[in-house]
Amino acid sequence: MPPMNKFAVLLILFFLTTSTLACAPTPAPDATPTPCPTPEPTASTPHPTADSTPRATSTARVSPPNHTEAFLSSLLLSDGSCHPQKTAEDIGVYIYDLTNDRALVSINADVPFQFASAFKAPAMVYFLSSCRHIWDSSDAAWQDHFHNLEAAENIEYYVSPEYQQLVSEFLADPRNWKNVGDFFSEHRYSLNGAGGDIDQRYFVLEKVYSMIAQSANLATADILQFTFENCVDASQLKIDEPCGEANAINSFNAWFNQFSQIQYPDNTPLRGLYEYGSVLVNGEELTLPTHGQRDLCAVQTATLKCDPFSIAYNVYTPRDLFQFYDALYHLRDERLRDTALSLLQVDEAGPARGNLKNLARTIHAVSFSKNGQAFYNNGSIHTDAGIVRYKGREYIIVTLSFNALDSMIRLYGSFDSKGELVSDPGLIQNLLEETLP
Repeated sequence: MPPMNKFAVLLILFFLTTSTLACAPTPAPDATPTPCPTPEPTASTPHPTADSTPRATSTARVSPPNHTEAFLSSLLLSDGSCHPQKTAEDIGVYIYDLTNDRALVSINADVPFQFASAFKAPAMVYFLSSCRHIWDSSDAAWQDHFHNLEAAENIEYYVSPEYQQLVSEFLADPRNWKNVGDFFSEHRYSLNGAGGDIDQRYFVLEKVYSMIAQSANLATADILQFTFENCVDASQLKIDEPCGEANAINSFNAWFNQFSQIQYPDNTPLRGLYEYGSVLVNGEELTLPTHGQRDLCAVQTATLKCDPFSIAYNVYTPRDLFQFYDALYHLRDERLRDTALSLLQVDEAGPARGNLKNLARTIHAVSFSKNGQAFYNNGSIHTDAGIVRYKGREYIIVTLSFNALDSMIRLYGSFDSKGELVSDPGLIQNLLEETLP
């Protein structure tokens, strides 16, 4: 063969080889696991998914660390687990970096778990957004309520300008709400040295404070009932007929879903507060004002220890609570948002001092959060959710669990009865340190 012909053949073979390689199919990413029990996914996600989701990369960029995988490598796993990420214990985690608008950790984020008292933060915002005539002195409805002589027990002093200034200044700081009874007793109307009737129009605010700062169950039921009876126009809430007549429970759930933009496909059982009828106090059952009221649509359940015969109502997913705090964080109504965050920042010793509050004190951060703890079906529920501000960055952190004490210690570390860290830092503290610039 002449030299030029041999060169032409080699050139043709080279082009055929390189074209075949260029057209080779790229490997498909692994399918996202399905949660168990399987909840229907929301219609849309408001933010990017966690960094465990495959991302397109280029040689010019370095892939961000996979924090979800790092967490999973430190938690107990089991091939026999029903959970999508095979955690041996019932644990759900969702951590979001608000400053950089990115999810960091997503573990069983769409699996329903019991929320215990963590739902009291949404209940507080439900009250604040619905009952402005009670707490917001800048609102026209508050002005009307203040000047309502009949509501003021027909006592002229209780609608006077000087009394209005006193009340407005007191209510402006939600931390004062703890002492509502003392304040209004001190400023009661008196005639000829004799004390008159106390102005009780704002006494419900003391219950709002105790619901958050002390996790008071009776106060929580009172707030749900008060809001439904005095503040909510049920016709403005989307309550489907199968969910029962409007009541304090399904009205709260309807508000929560609207506020947090929780969406469900048609004919899907809803999550949320199914009932709030009684609680155990010092070993005795206490009947609450909301006893007998139910949301007949909030029947999605948590499966405990992957046992299909052991289920529980009153559930959210970690993503549900993330969406609530994300909506609160981005709320344009600054007065409502700041009031809610001020209450969620309160850190009193007692049952409302959860892992996020302990973590925040340990690292000199600020936690706007509400925890939950309870015993159910021979197991313990430990939950926490909120916004954490640390060294100029802000995060949403949600952890929900049932009988998962080992996992909770690995996530947060161990704290003594005073809320002091008595172990090595947990995964969450290490993550916050790692993601700092």
